[in-house]
Amino acid sequence: MININLLPPELKLKRIEAKRNASLIGICLVIVLVVAVIAVIGRSLEATVKDRLSAAKSEVEKNTGQLEESKDLENLALLINDRAKTTDTINKTRVIWSQVIQELANSAPADVQFDNLTANTEKSPNFILQGNTTTEREIIKFKEKLENSPVFKNVNFKNSSLQTDSTTQTQKLKFTLEFDLEKINLTGAVSGSADFKRVQ
Repeated sequence: MININLLPPELKLKRIEAKRNASLIGICLVIVLVVAVIAVIGRSLEATVKDRLSAAKSEVEKNTGQLEESKDLENLALLINDRAKTTDTINKTRVIWSQVIQELANSAPADVQFDNLTANTEKSPNFILQGNTTTEREIIKFKEKLENSPVFKNVNFKNSSLQTDSTTQTQKLKFTLEFDLEKINLTGAVSGSADFKRVQ
């Protein structure tokens, strides 16, 4: 079969040009549609990325706040531990003077009076006690009680002298004892009897 185109050449050119324009318009429409779709996808991705970035930023800020809070808690825990160690050290080295004086008073025979007591736990002897009594036997009993006490050690008799009291005209034996404080744990009440335990 033979097709014969009887259209004049101008019409042929117009038709070809119309087909070409239609194709060009179709291509342009496709390009516009593709660009629009890409723009919509881009906007959607941008919104998603912004949301995720904002969520990540808030998560980082939250974690940073928690990290700073945990550092503060860690510093506070270190401070508390340091204070607890200091407290333990103080408790181990402190002297409960009321109980020491109570033990000293309990060790003294009835006929022994104290004139002066000097206490210094920083140097030896820790105690220098000056007192008076009627006989040397009372001094010896007092020294023996101090030596047997769990609170005192290194008890030494320093000196004694016989003196006459001008008001009562009675003779008193003045004496001086030196001794150290034993490393002890003191438990019990201040008043009444106290329980003394030597630390080995």
